[in-house]
Amino acid sequence: MKMTKAGILALCLCAAPRMVSGQTMQFTDKGYVGVNVGAQVGSHTIETASTFPLYDETASVSTSQDVKGGAFFDIGGAYRVYGKNLLAGISYSHTSSDSTVSLNASLPHPLFFDQPRTVTSSQSGAKHSEDVVNIFAIWMIPVAEKLDVGVFGGPSIFAVKQDTVDQVTVTETADLAHPTVSAPLNRVSKTTVGVNLGADIQYMITKRYGVGGTARYTVGSVNIPGAKDSLTVGGFQIAVGARVRF
Repeated sequence: MKMTKAGILALCLCAAPRMVSGQTMQFTDKGYVGVNVGAQVGSHTIETASTFPLYDETASVSTSQDVKGGAFFDIGGAYRVYGKNLLAGISYSHTSSDSTVSLNASLPHPLFFDQPRTVTSSQSGAKHSEDVVNIFAIWMIPVAEKLDVGVFGGPSIFAVKQDTVDQVTVTETADLAHPTVSAPLNRVSKTTVGVNLGADIQYMITKRYGVGGTARYTVGSVNIPGAKDSLTVGGFQIAVGARVRF
């Protein structure tokens, strides 16, 4: 069967949108650098429990504090490593917050056996910080003119600093029914490995400069001395910032 010129032209016109679509699905730059500011949300709890001998009996102390999210800063970038859409990237982020430590103690009486005294107190200013290096592979998808969406994931390295109660000191007062408990904060530094995954949206104002937004979830865990359970670090992050292409 012979195809007329009109038929060939119609076939080309039908195929053209698909060819254009296939071409626009390719990320044409070598890579990008991004700077973000945003917030990390979520809350985790540290609980400790300890006992020690006092007046030939056993004293017990427990603490609890909520480790909350906070503002964070992020800088990083990615470079195309395979095909037109796959990039390898790395970023650094920092977040910090303060919390209050609640303390409950049961202390033996210095004069009377089996008559424990209850002491409750709280201490503010317990600091928590996370410095995180995220290593990721990102698949960049052009979805419209000047608009690209990247989906990424990979390992994360967490450097965590956390203030907790390490030791307590009991001081008797003239009123033996109400002793005081001193619980200074001790800073613990830990490193652990976790994971990160999320999406990055980039809108290019010019060929080189643009704006973007990132939604990312990171998670890891560290063991804090004296804590009942490991502390979960990371959380859901959302941020906006600038993008530079090269």
